[in-house]
Amino acid sequence: MGDTYSNASDADADRAQQKVLLKALNAWDRSLRRDACGAWTITGKQGSIHTWGDGRTWVLCVTCRSSRHWTATKGRLSFCKVTLEGDDEGCLRLFNLPTPDQAAVIRDVLCIRKRVELDPDELVRRQAMMKSLVQRKRPASNMPGIG
Repeated sequence: MGDTYSNASDADADRAQQKVLLKALNAWDRSLRRDACGAWTITGKQGSIHTWGDGRTWVLCVTCRSSRHWTATKGRLSFCKVTLEGDDEGCLRLFNLPTPDQAAVIRDVLCIRKRVELDPDELVRRQAMMKSLVQRKRPASNMPGIG
């Protein structure tokens, strides 16, 4: 990891800003990680999101399969401003937290997994299932009356 941040508080502020966007995107928590340079990044299969550096905005780096796809993608992300234009890729600046509809577009374009939302009954069912699995996996020597 490089010296992306001047100090730990800069890294913490960057991570906090990314967590706010991650929540607004309703994206999978594991998509937030450090990149090769050590910067906090929201990563998808077709691009990534970085903070702009001003503490308020972000940059979306998008990779497309063709120039035609890139043109269509810019249209879908019209709520962002193009800052870097390539043949089949580019960067767009996001100035505000996205609305739910915009968040869905960003997740789709960058191929970022959506956070799994479980209803309360399903959550209880899964917790009970995990508890029974843990109890079955305990070694026999830890069971009372055996050994």
